Amino acid sequence: MSMSNKGQEESFIEDTEGFKSEGKPLLVINLEEKKDIFYTQPEKMSSSDSVNHNLTTDGYKDILKHNPVSRWHKNRYIIYFSCLCIYFVSTTNGYDGSLLTALLAVPRFMTTMGIKDALGTGLVMSIFQIGQICVTVFVWLGDFIGRKPTIFIGSCIVCVGAIITALSNSYNMFVGGRFLLSFGSGLSCSLSTSYLLEIVPPNERSVLCGIYNSLYYIGSIIATWSAYGTNITYEGSDLAFRIPLWLQLLCPGIVVVLMLFVPESPRFHYMKGNIDKARNFFVKYHANDDSSHPIVEYEMAQLEMSLMEFGKFTIKDYFDCRVLFKTRKDARRSTLVVAASWFGQFSGQAVVGYYLTTILLDLGIENATTRLLLNGINSILGYIFATAGSLLVGKLGRRKVFLFSNSGFILSFTVIAACTAAFQDHGNQTAGRVGIAFIYIFNNVFFAFGYTPLQPLYPAEILSSPMRARGMGMFQLVQGTASFVNTYAAPVAMENIRYWFYVFFVFWNIFQLCIIYFFFVETKSLTLEEIDLVFESSKPVKSSIILSRCDEESKIEKSRLAHIMIQNSINEKPTSIVRMV
Repeated sequence: MSMSNKGQEESFIEDTEGFKSEGKPLLVINLEEKKDIFYTQPEKMSSSDSVNHNLTTDGYKDILKHNPVSRWHKNRYIIYFSCLCIYFVSTTNGYDGSLLTALLAVPRFMTTMGIKDALGTGLVMSIFQIGQICVTVFVWLGDFIGRKPTIFIGSCIVCVGAIITALSNSYNMFVGGRFLLSFGSGLSCSLSTSYLLEIVPPNERSVLCGIYNSLYYIGSIIATWSAYGTNITYEGSDLAFRIPLWLQLLCPGIVVVLMLFVPESPRFHYMKGNIDKARNFFVKYHANDDSSHPIVEYEMAQLEMSLMEFGKFTIKDYFDCRVLFKTRKDARRSTLVVAASWFGQFSGQAVVGYYLTTILLDLGIENATTRLLLNGINSILGYIFATAGSLLVGKLGRRKVFLFSNSGFILSFTVIAACTAAFQDHGNQTAGRVGIAFIYIFNNVFFAFGYTPLQPLYPAEILSSPMRARGMGMFQLVQGTASFVNTYAAPVAMENIRYWFYVFFVFWNIFQLCIIYFFFVETKSLTLEEIDLVFESSKPVKSSIILSRCDEESKIEKSRLAHIMIQNSINEKPTSIVRMV
């Protein structure tokens, strides 16, 4: 710690030394900035009263250390059941997003649906992104009627779209069904991550929320292997593609049923003024029916602290996106969300993923069944690496994983471009095989491991509570736009500029790597409220790295650093008063 920081720390401690906490948290009110900050003198904490802890630190873990809560209580099972239900939303998205990649290799499907050229292929693929872009107009539903009913409605729309596509006999009908299907899927997905973050206990958030996007690959596995199996069994028949299309009903149908039995988000209850319902949620599901457990007051205080400066919303407010750029720190958050959502779809995965069977054809794999088999193997590997990433991202840190993945993207596309050029220009079979190998490496080792768990988690983490619904809507809009540009342009680009299309992604990923290194904050081991403090700092990247490392060193040190960060951002010592909470 620098001498200046140490001096600020001592000054801050002295300002509050005369007040006796008596085992209760102190509320420091910064009169100049009108900023409420919870603070408790760490030296006076007692193990018997664990709630007496800084609400902006890992107080949750400290409370559990002295007041353990069983993970195997019947009420906690309901949380796990709710997570399982939401995981099927991700699986639905994975099935819908991967099915068409497989069906493009089935000649009977292409003939029946009237898909004849690159532009027709591009529209069929990209209509999925158009539907998800349109969802952003309805982001207000999550805060107006609740997370639970919005996800339910979205899943019902997916079922309708699935039925239309399965019954289609024309290009226009199929495209219309795909639009409905993608709209419903986007509506459900836009709230799913926020819902998970809001119901899962903080000490289990990294794993349970990180797993969410890795379940995309379960849907992908079902889609690719069902297409492979039906193509072998019913080759030349409509059943070769009709059965996989009907299977689109499986996962959203499960969500529709299970959503009837899951609880609503406590944050939604609190934002609507239903304080008792929010408290009852924490009592029942986080404290296992123990209303006197200190974790209840702790989490209620966190909710109050994060929402105290915002009133109730009207429908008109949901279309007022000024909240995303209202202050400098909000603009920082929103800019990172835009970057993360665009990078996730513009790194090349949308091309290599959606058009894998087409790329395999370009690299010499002409047999449709073989391409479907390789596509199915890719889905299994994707699930393995995505699951590994979701389990490790909490330990490795978000920045490290982002940097690792983007470095791998650059390497992979360099090799893929070179190998494709060697095969297409000179017929080099060895180069074709190496290119296929690096497609697998890109898809799984780098993208599935890193970006799959981080894509929904990172934006939801860096957005404050009042920004989250609209911020995730913006995430959906930007992500859908980037994916649309890629999927619509890719068939034409691969047909006309061939391997130079992959060269573009080499240079684009170099740009991504630089942006991530200099601007992406670290959120490892930080609560949502600590992340708020990071954006208060004048140097959020540096502050986030320091604060995340302190979790491994000292809770007291972390507590003090959090306040020093705020002091540094103000640039002068604030006038403050302290009162009992």
